[in-house]
Parts: sequence; C-alpha cells; structure tokens
Amino acid sequence: MNRFLTFALFALLFCSVSESSNLIKSDKPGDFDFYLFVQQWIYSYCESTSCIQSKIKEAFTIHGLWPENKNGSYPSFCSGPSFNVNDVKNLEDQLNIDWISLTETNEDFWSSEFSKHGTCAINNNNIVNGTFEYFQAGIDLYQKLNLTQALESENIYPSSKSISASNIVSAIQNQFGGKPGMQCEDSKLSTIAMCIDKDDLSIIDCPDLDGWSCDGDIQWPSKY
Repeated sequence: MNRFLTFALFALLFCSVSESSNLIKSDKPGDFDFYLFVQQWIYSYCESTSCIQSKIKEAFTIHGLWPENKNGSYPSFCSGPSFNVNDVKNLEDQLNIDWISLTETNEDFWSSEFSKHGTCAINNNNIVNGTFEYFQAGIDLYQKLNLTQALESENIYPSSKSISASNIVSAIQNQFGGKPGMQCEDSKLSTIAMCIDKDDLSIIDCPDLDGWSCDGDIQWPSKY
C-alpha cells in the first residue's frame, strides 16, 4: 500500500473517530423523549452473576432512571455535574434499601448510573433538575410502582412454574395503566421497565423497543 493511500485511510479513520466523539459530547441534558424507569429481579440477575449475598432479597429493586427516545436510541454521559454522595445524603438510607448494587458498593453504583444516565436525565421542568431530584424521582417512582406487590395483587407470584409473558404485561397494565417493557434471560424474567413522561413523571405506554420484549412462556423465579 503506498504512503498516500495509507495516509488517506488514516485520515478517514481519524475523522470517523472524531465525528463519533463529537456525537457523544453533543448529548445535551433533557434532550430525549421519555424516561425508562428500570427495575431488576434479583434472582434472575444473580443466577449468572456473582452477587453480594447479604443484599439479596425477594423483591424488584431499582436499576435506574434512563432517558430514552422513541426510536430506541438514548443519550449517555452528558455534560453536567459529577456525582457527589453528599448531594443525596438525605436519601441515602432509602437508597441503600431500594437502589442497591448487587456486585459493588452502592455508592459506586449510584455514581455510574448518574454519570451515564442521570447527567442526561436532568430536564429543566422543575422536577428532575439536579442530582438530588434525579434520585428522589427514582425513589418516588419505586414507591408508586411496586412491581412485586402489583403482580401479587393479580395472583402472580415468584415460582418455578411457567407463566405467559403476556399475562405479566396485562397484570402490570391493570395495576398501573401503562404498558411495560420486559427483558428475560434464558426465559426468566429479569427486568421490567415502565415508561415515564419526562415532564410530569406520569406513566405512559412503552413503545416497542429493541431488546425490551419477552415472548411465550417464561418464569419469574423465586430462587436461583
């Protein structure tokens, strides 16, 4: 390969990398369509991951509050403040119960969630407009959207028996009035996301999003 062609290819590659970097840096806080409020089921997650045993409890826990777009794209690592645990000091007791990491310290988990998602989730709507408000919104939504209790109210319980994924979707819709998104691992329910209006934090139907569907018979395991 001659030197001119080598240089041309290098220049093309450099421009592509630079353009991608600019796209990442151009993500602006509040520039998204809605939130995904994501909760994970511990037993499905810990079946394939080495979890901290003392943190395991039979309940959905908060994974995160994620900005999302209708086309399936999402912003990440936006410009804004860095996570400081002092900003959520008044929420820390509740976060240590409901927004826990199963593999690392809770503080490290909160930091990574805020850096990737929270910086973009901040929306100038006087609801989620800072670090404290981001985590407060997650706690408020968790208390409002108790998936474990909602499914049990529809006579659906963790079990080794199979259940139709559509029955779980219908049960959640009956309880909360919004269509959820679900993820499964090896036909086991692992994650449920509720879609949330970015302006007033009300529940909306989730659109069809890549990677957010479970079909057929699945399990909601009671243990791993």
